[in-house]
Amino acid sequence: MLTFRRIAGLALAALSGWLLWQGLEGVLMMTSRGSSLAQSVDLLNGWRFVASGIAIIGGLLAATSVRFGAVVALVGTLLFAALAAAFILAGTDSSLWMDEVIGAAGMIVLTGALLFIRRR
Repeated sequence: MLTFRRIAGLALAALSGWLLWQGLEGVLMMTSRGSSLAQSVDLLNGWRFVASGIAIIGGLLAATSVRFGAVVALVGTLLFAALAAAFILAGTDSSLWMDEVIGAAGMIVLTGALLFIRRR
């Protein structure tokens, strides 16, 4: 039976996977145009991959009711929210960071649900 906590964990994993794919798509586009992989993966892309990967793992752990799965999801969510804040504080154009901000907001809501709804 799908409980709200399980749905929130799966939704967090899906949202994080989509955000991971967006970052990977940019790297793939740059490498297809002749850049090396080392030039394509900069600090912010690496940060995005790590944060999204941790959030995916945490969402899946929480969906399967593994102990501390929500805490792992929280770490990934905080890293991704910090990535959005880094984009904003760097003064980049809003078209570059709007996906991160919207994604981080969704991740915060879903992680909050995971943290405050009890496991069964």
